[in-house]
Amino acid sequence: MLTQTVRKLTPAFASLFGLSFVLNLFVFVSPLYTMQIYDRVLTSRNGTTLVMLSLIVLALFVAYAALEHFRSRALVQLGLCVDRALSEPAFEASFRGALDAKGSPTLPIRDVETLRATLSGSLVPSLMDAPWIPIYLGLCFILHPAIGLVATLGALAILGVALLNERITKGSLIQASELGHGASDRLTASLRNAEVIKALGMGQAIRGEWQRQRGQALAFHTIAADRGGTLLAITKLLRLGLQCAVLGVGAYLAINQNMAAGAMFAASLIMGRALAPIEGAVSQWKSFVSARSAFQRLGTTLKAPTEGAKPMTLPHPAGSLRVEGLSVRAPSGNALLLHNVSFEVEPGEIAAVVGLTGSGKSTLARALVGVWQPVQGVVRLDGNDIRHFSDEQRGGVLGYLPQDVELFAGSVRDNITRFDPAATDEVAVAAASAASAHELIQGFSDGYATQIGEGGAILSGGQRQRIGLARALCGQPALVVLDEPNANLDMDGDAALGRALAGLRAAGAIVVVITHRPQLLSQVDKIILMQKGQAVRVGLRDEILPVLLQPGSGMRIQPPHPGQTGQVEPLSAARWARR
Repeated sequence: MLTQTVRKLTPAFASLFGLSFVLNLFVFVSPLYTMQIYDRVLTSRNGTTLVMLSLIVLALFVAYAALEHFRSRALVQLGLCVDRALSEPAFEASFRGALDAKGSPTLPIRDVETLRATLSGSLVPSLMDAPWIPIYLGLCFILHPAIGLVATLGALAILGVALLNERITKGSLIQASELGHGASDRLTASLRNAEVIKALGMGQAIRGEWQRQRGQALAFHTIAADRGGTLLAITKLLRLGLQCAVLGVGAYLAINQNMAAGAMFAASLIMGRALAPIEGAVSQWKSFVSARSAFQRLGTTLKAPTEGAKPMTLPHPAGSLRVEGLSVRAPSGNALLLHNVSFEVEPGEIAAVVGLTGSGKSTLARALVGVWQPVQGVVRLDGNDIRHFSDEQRGGVLGYLPQDVELFAGSVRDNITRFDPAATDEVAVAAASAASAHELIQGFSDGYATQIGEGGAILSGGQRQRIGLARALCGQPALVVLDEPNANLDMDGDAALGRALAGLRAAGAIVVVITHRPQLLSQVDKIILMQKGQAVRVGLRDEILPVLLQPGSGMRIQPPHPGQTGQVEPLSAARWARR
């Protein structure tokens, strides 16, 4: 993707290099004007000549300013083109990084912003003007070989300082950038958990850890800044000294009738213009290093394997869920969390996945909805591999309530409809009603228009869970996966969840409930008992419940009364509460 973008924008950059050629021609206006003033106007004392020359120069300077403005605007637009071309794949790369829990998820997006800012800054014009340095030095030799020699030695000295700047600041700038990104990510994560930090008195410890990492970044940044500042001062010193040297050599040549006085001042202006791109590059070296590192990282990140061909739109599922020999590992790990799991759930059935902490229940939930990809085996819905559904269609086919419910800044309605701009109010109300959350939402200050803040900050845990359930049920999905759906619910919430499950059964949906609370087992049709990543028991509820009587199951069963489907109660609340 990055290579394609560079290839598409190459003609635009070539045009701007051509424009830079024209702009650098205007640079000769000042030296030529100076020569004409000294060699013609001062000798002839003709005011008309002075006025006409000044008007011509003024017109040329206006044209120069207009072209420079156009180049600046064009570079800003090129930066926006790069942003538009790379922002979407960078977002996808960041999204994959968040799912895989690898590195800094937002780094690709920051890298795109770095490239855009660099293209819009003053570094690129300096680099575009750099090819003219030999031409300017050649003109100095034409004026006089001694002038050319002084200018060339000065240019080589400043170029040597620029290369030294690269060598001694590159490592520090890269380290500062990486540590700064890490500190920023730590701060973002800490702010998301501000309530826990406040309640547990962790503020000083978290702040200390953030300041430690940020302090390391600032230390590397300071080292690079100090070294770069010293070299920039040396560069300016060399430039000022060279201008004086050129004037001094020119004056000596003029005294000896080897150069005209106007040529002496023209040589000083040309040499200053020759050295300007090098000095500009030195002053912007930090931006250059940052942009180069961002470009290299994007070149690696955007070469990551893609999803392949775009999936076709499949019919809305009406058949069963089949899990066939499913083995899954975490994206950032090597150990298998699920091994050879197989089961089947028919439409209108509710299956409960139970097991102790670390048995693989939440991993199975992530695999069922396609968040984690299988190493072996397949998840089929109505005979179709779940991976064959496009992301957009999968959103309408699946409903998912994760264990940690995350809502987004916006209204209750937006969160329920998954921020779909085409969703109607009727869809939002239907989903809330299916989750038995309509009356709860009506009690909010602004009803469905209530702004809930980032992460649903104004809501209680139970309210977030019920709105998350409504979001999962939006659009009447064929498969609904609920991970601990009653973890934060009170008695009213449990009753609402029971009504929602009954409604899903009546609608013919496939429901998989991950639970460690045995009260839900009275409503399920099948039970899948997980141990150490394997489905050790799969069967009807009445077949599996006796197995849970065995030691180590963590449950005790009460025989059902006549007319009841059965009742399950915890054997040890402390033990069963462990996930």
